[in-house]
Amino acid sequence: MNSSLLSNTHGRQRRLERNIEKIDLQRARRYGMKEVQSNGRIRYTYGGIVFIYCAETNREITSFPSRDAAPESSGTKNAKTILLEKYKWGHAQAETQDLIAHQLHSMSNAITLTPFVTTFGTATPTAKSTDSLKSHSVLIVDMSGSMRRDDVNGARCRSDGVWMSLARDYVKIPLEKGTRSEYDLISIIVMKEDAKTVINFEPTTWILYNKLIDMREWSHLRPSGPGNYLPAIDEAERLLMTNSNAGCALSLLFFSDGRPSDQGDFSGRVGTLASKFGRRLSISCVGMAEESEDFSTLKEMVTEAQSYGAHATFGKPTLDSDSLSNIITSLASSLTSSKTEMTNLRTGKSRLVRMDFQREKLNTPNHIGDWTAYENSSPRRFVRRIWDWSFQRGSCWVRIIDRRCSECYTEALESMHPYMCSVCKACYICERCTHSVGLVSHAKECNMFLNEVRLGRMIPKEVPSFSIIMKDKFFGEGAERIVRKVRFIDRDGSCFGDTMVAKESRFVENDGNNYQKQMNYHEEFMRTQKMASEYAKEYNETLDRLLDHFHVLDTNFCNNLPRITFLEPIVIEVIENGVERNILVEKFLKGEYTKFNSNMGYVNKEVDVLMNRTNNMDLGYELDALGAIEEGSEEEDSDEEIEHDGIFDTKKSTPDHMAYSSANIKDAYFPQAFSHFTYEKSKKKFMVVDLQGVFTKKVDGTKCYELTDPVIHMHRKKCMKKFSSWNFGRTNRGEKGMNAFFGTHRCTGACKLLGLKDVKMQS
Repeated sequence: MNSSLLSNTHGRQRRLERNIEKIDLQRARRYGMKEVQSNGRIRYTYGGIVFIYCAETNREITSFPSRDAAPESSGTKNAKTILLEKYKWGHAQAETQDLIAHQLHSMSNAITLTPFVTTFGTATPTAKSTDSLKSHSVLIVDMSGSMRRDDVNGARCRSDGVWMSLARDYVKIPLEKGTRSEYDLISIIVMKEDAKTVINFEPTTWILYNKLIDMREWSHLRPSGPGNYLPAIDEAERLLMTNSNAGCALSLLFFSDGRPSDQGDFSGRVGTLASKFGRRLSISCVGMAEESEDFSTLKEMVTEAQSYGAHATFGKPTLDSDSLSNIITSLASSLTSSKTEMTNLRTGKSRLVRMDFQREKLNTPNHIGDWTAYENSSPRRFVRRIWDWSFQRGSCWVRIIDRRCSECYTEALESMHPYMCSVCKACYICERCTHSVGLVSHAKECNMFLNEVRLGRMIPKEVPSFSIIMKDKFFGEGAERIVRKVRFIDRDGSCFGDTMVAKESRFVENDGNNYQKQMNYHEEFMRTQKMASEYAKEYNETLDRLLDHFHVLDTNFCNNLPRITFLEPIVIEVIENGVERNILVEKFLKGEYTKFNSNMGYVNKEVDVLMNRTNNMDLGYELDALGAIEEGSEEEDSDEEIEHDGIFDTKKSTPDHMAYSSANIKDAYFPQAFSHFTYEKSKKKFMVVDLQGVFTKKVDGTKCYELTDPVIHMHRKKCMKKFSSWNFGRTNRGEKGMNAFFGTHRCTGACKLLGLKDVKMQS
């Protein structure tokens, strides 16, 4: 390429006629899209021109304007083309890489791979495992004729920009960072009139990186013809469905520069995929064209996928390589997040997502879809027991006293004149069975009940019914749980009361029809939510006591400060065809569901803006530099000094005596203040975060945050004795989580109102 280009009379004449400079040919030969023609000549396309070149004689043959050029916005005229060098390794390393590719490729159809440990070309086989895969990305790349257009800055054409960004941002950079490896497979579908898989279950290695660099050249694949969506979606579905490893995160990336050339229910097809895989599948549609292009189909596909719980986004980069790079980098990060979510943090192994359930579309009415009843009269499906949680008896399960007749299991309703056992006070008998059996020793387990009541392991609690009906399909899916609707029913099967939600584990390890595993899993949730609820009661009592400290405060102002409550869950044990299952049931929150903060330091944007606008000096304190929570500055508190199993500080919070203005204390401040409150009330042992739910304002002006599914960070050093066995799940980040909170928290008037101290930080 460094040799001087020889011209001839014909070539010079054509350039003169077409206003093409010789330097344009030199650039085309160096940077252009290369195609070898049947007569051995080479065709270069670059910067809006086509240059025909004879390599044997090093002469130009002819040149002319490209019909795919964008005269006013040609990317190659505005920014230099980004070139990537192939990764190079020695001969022995190349043989090893070929061996990896061959072995992995030969097993790809079964998706049960032999993992390898690879570092830049060296590999060591390890034990064969069916759970080795971490992710599988299916990329659909539009290679219709319009992808030849050269309007992408930093790339020679649209297709070149996509391949370049995939090579660099989806493979090279993740390999260098160690976030992607040979455990992560990539398949690539080329979308034209038909769909063709050109990369099939390829491990993410430098071999794949080099292949993607080759794909940039038109000598390998030239954009042409229409771009039909349906064949590409069919092929993507085949590839995704081939993957039988439920511990593998999935990603579908769809690149297109316009509307589909064919017709069909594209969003419905994508919705089917999303309903199959839910949150495990990330879907991203990227529109590669001018602002005026119609991308409504891609947007509809994204909306449909979101309605089934999949992570789905639409990206519209500007026509330059940096913008495209940012979008692809974001997609790569989303896949990494999904992988982390599906990884056991203690063992590093993939967690298997349950595949034994179906999802329904968001906002599906209750009357659409099948429900399954668990009734007292059914020998096949019925409720066996209902459980609650208590901190009063050493933090443990407590059974709710069953008000069904112990003989016939009919719900002992008030109209039936039920009789409570006078011995154990924990079982009932209906009027009908009283006449036939009598009141003496009617309960076979009466002695056991008596002992359980004395120990506080059986408690009376109002529940609507001991019969329920659950919807078969799940409507929601979180990082840890899947959710479906449940209703309580009466004797004739009629639903009554509010719609509830039933939560189960999303992962096989916590379910699998294993009674004890299910109970252990729900134990984390119950302990966390019940403990958060106890803190909320303390918080509300602190607000109620404000008038005792500030007699000058307006009564309405104190009463209208937002209270905080956490939903009161119960665990219902059901029998279905002889198999025991446990589901966690709580109220269905109505209203705008919001995440106010997270266990990673995230703060709701509205609150973050308000906090940073606050004039700190007016509140009478200064914020120190961000850093770690200062340890050892106070004496450690012994477990015996604190009531209720050491959960709470016995001291009452004393609000700061200062002038308050209700206008300066926003409702939005209080969730953050509550998290700070729990840290201080527990003497730095615990912190309740990941506050999410709905904010309600009643007609009488009272306000309340109804919250659910919180996270508790437990300080490991301060909880080494009494609470070391308590488990708050994988979202408990301990001291790191507490640091993350104070790294973004700014104390406001709400904190001062609660009598909270500014936390000292150290850099």
